[in-house]
Amino acid sequence: MNIGRSARRAFTFVVHNWPLKLAAIAVATLLYAGLVVSQDSNVYPGPIRVDLANQPLDTVVTNDLRDVEQIRYIAPADLGRLTADDFRATVDLANVTPDGSATSVRVSVVAIDPRVTILDFRPQSIQVILDQSIPKVVHVVVDRGSPPAGLDIGEETVEPSSVTVTGPSAAVNRVVAARASALIDGSGIDVDREVEVDAIDAAGEIVTGVKIEPRTVHVTIPIFTNKESRTLPVNPVLTGTPAAGFRIARIEFEPLVVSVEGDGDQLAELVRADTEPVGVFGATSDVEMTVLLALPPGVLPLGSTSVKVTVVIEPVTETRTFGVGLRLDGMRPGFRYAAELDPILLTLFGSVADLDVLGSAPIVIGLNVSALGPGTHEVPVVPSVPSGVTVAAISVETVTVTVLEPPSPSPEPASPSPSPSPSDGASPSAAP
Repeated sequence: MNIGRSARRAFTFVVHNWPLKLAAIAVATLLYAGLVVSQDSNVYPGPIRVDLANQPLDTVVTNDLRDVEQIRYIAPADLGRLTADDFRATVDLANVTPDGSATSVRVSVVAIDPRVTILDFRPQSIQVILDQSIPKVVHVVVDRGSPPAGLDIGEETVEPSSVTVTGPSAAVNRVVAARASALIDGSGIDVDREVEVDAIDAAGEIVTGVKIEPRTVHVTIPIFTNKESRTLPVNPVLTGTPAAGFRIARIEFEPLVVSVEGDGDQLAELVRADTEPVGVFGATSDVEMTVLLALPPGVLPLGSTSVKVTVVIEPVTETRTFGVGLRLDGMRPGFRYAAELDPILLTLFGSVADLDVLGSAPIVIGLNVSALGPGTHEVPVVPSVPSGVTVAAISVETVTVTVLEPPSPSPEPASPSPSPSPSDGASPSAAP
């Protein structure tokens, strides 16, 4: 009985005001239909490149990341069809261990326009291999190939002789050298060019996935068809001039001669072995440098490739005459001095720079008369000159100086004696 009453109550609740409830359902249906009409559910087929986020320092991703292949979204109709530039896909590497193993990482896809709603995308996660990035310095080896018969191959030079390989530790640890392939053809022309290098392992196989810096090296290989040797005198090459007032006194260098090799035709034209330039621009002291030989292409030194050069610099010297004045030094108070103090000629020898400094101001020679007593004296003229300057000649070597004593003081006049008074010396008169 209770069940029947409950059923009747439920039925009554459902049918109560049923016209209003039907109207509400109709309105909701219309609103939903309007939403569907105003916003279009679409599928973008991809691909969308997956970017890296929060990648730890000194790490590298060693595998190719899978693209996002499909995105289902809802967007306002006025946006039109979206493109790859309207989405951004990333993987967060903050919690990925850089040990070179594959890790499944969840993909995040967002729309650039906030009015776009992402409903679904594929794939939801991708495989990422994260490894430590390490550097390694390796030597450069030259692969000449198989040189044609009849050619005499000289020793190659490589600049720089080593490069830095950077990349995943698993790959970098396999690298043992960097190979520069400079194949020699039958033309007999020297190899002198930039060559790209490849990282190789112990078996000579190229190691991929690493970065090489620098990417190219300069390889020089001399090729001889008629190799000869010859001894040549060394010729130091100088550039520039010393500072004003200085000159090159001599050039010292070691070794004096060098032995070189090359094709006979080239050596026949050589009479000396030049060095790289030694600069003496503005030098005021000796210049010492160790420089390389600057030989023509195809000519190589046998043994030492450098020369120690010393350029000895000295001041330019000359003799110069100056007109100088005289003065008396050390005159005592009260004494009178008489001397001929006309200008004299002083000839000095020294560097141009020192003489220029001396000539920039008047020159006066002091005569020391502090110890002279009364009378006539011959006082020597002794110029004081700076170190490095010497007196070559002087027109007057002594000056006659007369010293007079201070004048005697005049005697003071004597004071007059007082006149005697009438009573002075008179005897008193006797009374009558």
